[in-house]
Amino acid sequence: MTSIPEKIQHWIGKPVISLASVMTVEQGLWLNYCVAVEDGNPLYWKPAGEVDGMAPIAPPAMLPSWMIDHEWSPDPEHQPLRTLELHFKLKDELGLPFGVVTAVELEFHEPVRAGDRLRAEQVLLDVSDEYQTRMGPGRRWSIAVHYYHQNEALAGVQTLHFVSYRKDGAP
Repeated sequence: MTSIPEKIQHWIGKPVISLASVMTVEQGLWLNYCVAVEDGNPLYWKPAGEVDGMAPIAPPAMLPSWMIDHEWSPDPEHQPLRTLELHFKLKDELGLPFGVVTAVELEFHEPVRAGDRLRAEQVLLDVSDEYQTRMGPGRRWSIAVHYYHQNEALAGVQTLHFVSYRKDGAP
């Protein structure tokens, strides 16, 4: 077994990646989702003002989607951060090119509504020592993504659990 590198030990429990708002939450975007999954919940469909006097809420399961940067450029020097950039940084730092999400949990707090602009922080929760997986040497880790409204109210937390590895014989 190998220990956790000091650089990565310093990441544990702290925001490592902070993402500014990339889009304004729009009802038209979430209604496309509702149509695709045939979700007729009136909280998502009613016009502003008809749901508790406020804008309708977005489907909670869409929380992570409001932080996916849709900017693209053919110039490799001007690419947005990858979704879950912290996971890729860990894979690079630990020399583990392959990774699998083993579990995802979503915890919801303040509802997301049309017009909101969210920001996110990616926090490393834990990293295991290296161990032998069926595919080769690997590690497990967990990352929490905290989503905040423009007023800093917590919208929700997505916790992802990973196993990453390199194939036997690979450096």
